[in-house]
Amino acid sequence: MAATTGAGAGPGAERIPLVEHVADALALLDAVRVVELIPLDGAAAGRCAASDVRARIDVPGHDNSQMDGFAVAATDLGGAYEDGAGRDGGGQQTTLPLGPTIAAGDAPGHLTPGTARPIMTGAPIPAGADLVVPVEQSAPGSFDRLPSGATTITLHPTDPTPGRFVRRRGSDTRRDDTVLRRDQILTPARIAHLAACGVAEVDVLTRPRTVVLSTGSEVAATVAEMVAGGTPDANGPGLAAALRAAGAEVVHTGTVPDDAAALLETLCTVVEAREAELIITSGGVSEGAFEVVRQAAADPTVTMTFDKVAMQPGGPQGLGTLDLPPVRDVGARDAGQPGRRVPWLAFPGNPVSALLSCELIARPALRAPERMRLRLPLALEQAEPSPPALAQYRRARVLPSGRVRLAGGPSSHLIGGLAAANALVIVPVGVASIHDGDLLETILLPEGDS
Repeated sequence: MAATTGAGAGPGAERIPLVEHVADALALLDAVRVVELIPLDGAAAGRCAASDVRARIDVPGHDNSQMDGFAVAATDLGGAYEDGAGRDGGGQQTTLPLGPTIAAGDAPGHLTPGTARPIMTGAPIPAGADLVVPVEQSAPGSFDRLPSGATTITLHPTDPTPGRFVRRRGSDTRRDDTVLRRDQILTPARIAHLAACGVAEVDVLTRPRTVVLSTGSEVAATVAEMVAGGTPDANGPGLAAALRAAGAEVVHTGTVPDDAAALLETLCTVVEAREAELIITSGGVSEGAFEVVRQAAADPTVTMTFDKVAMQPGGPQGLGTLDLPPVRDVGARDAGQPGRRVPWLAFPGNPVSALLSCELIARPALRAPERMRLRLPLALEQAEPSPPALAQYRRARVLPSGRVRLAGGPSSHLIGGLAAANALVIVPVGVASIHDGDLLETILLPEGDS
C-alpha cells in the first residue's frame, strides 16, 4: 500500500525545512573555519580537504612490468603469431639470448635487439621492449629452475601483442590531474593515492575545538549526583562521541542548571580556558517556563535565532553566536584584543532529539562525510502514523532481506531504539501514514548494530 498523504497544511506549516536550517549552520561554521597544512600520514585520515589537490607526478611514473617474466620486442617473437598460432600456449616457441636482469628500482636501460631481459614485477621496461612474456610462459617456466649461467631462454607466449603485461606511464593518474577535491574526506585509499602522486602535505580544515554542555537542573553528570526526580546526563557523552566522529575536537563536556547567568558564565569561562571555537548545547530551546538557552539569548553577548524546523524529533532548534569579552589580562599574549564571536548550535534536550540534531545538522555543518542513502521497502506489521506537516525520522534496522524494520517508537526519549538502529527511515512531509512495502529514503548508520 502506498504512503498516505495528509490534507491541508495543518500544524507545523510555519516551520522551516531542515535544509534551510542546515544551510544556516554551515554558513555559521564556515565563517570561522581555519585551514592548516598537515603531513600526509596516518593521522590525516578523516580530515576534510580545504582545497583541490593536483598530482605532482605521473602514476605509474614509468612503463613497468605487470608480471615477473621477460622483456622482449614483439618483432623478435616471429611472424607466425600473426595468424594466431601459439595463442593456446602449445604453439610456436622462440629462443632468445638473455640480457641482464631488471629489478624494481633499476634504471630502465635498453634492450638489445633480438634478446630477452629477465624483469621483475614493477621494474621499468627497457627502451626497445614493448611487451613482457610471463615466466610461466617460458621453459623451464620458473626463475628458480633456470640453469645457473643460462645464456638463452625459450619463450612460448600465448599472446605476443605489443603492450601485453606492460603498465603504461600515467595509466592510473596523470601529472596535474585533480586527485582530491575541496571538502572531500581523507580516507586511507585517498591518502595512498595522494602519496603515490607525490603529495606529501595537504591543506585541511582544522577540527573545531568544541564545548558540549547539557542544560537542565534535573541533569546530573553521574548517578551519584542525581537528585530526586533527576536524570543522568546522556546527551553529553552521546553528543561528544557523535561530534568526534563528525570531525570536531571535543575539549569539554559538562552540565549546567536552568540558570541563564550560570550558563553564560560557564560558557565564557570554559570557552576562553579551552580556546574553544564551537559551542553545542542540549535543552532549553523549547516553549516551556525553564528554557535556559532562550533566556540566555536575551543577554547582549548572545545573538541567537530559534527556528522551528519541520522535522520530528528535533523540531526546536537554536543557532547563533556568543561574543566573548575583550582580553583585559595585561600579562596575556593577546591582551587588549577584541573578544571572539563563537558559533553556537543549540539542540533540544531529549536524547534522541539531541543526537538526531547532531546527525542531521552538526554533521553536514562540520562537512563530515555524507551518509549513504537508499530507497528501501518497509517491513511493517501494521500501518504507522506520521505528522504530515513534518519530515519524520524513524529509527530502524536494515534486515538481511534488504527491507527495513522500525526500531522502537517515534518518541524522542526512546534512546534504546536509536541504540539498536543501524538506519534512519525518512517519512517525508505530506505523508500521514506509512505501510508495509512502502519505499522510503533510508539513511544508513554504519556504526549501528549489525
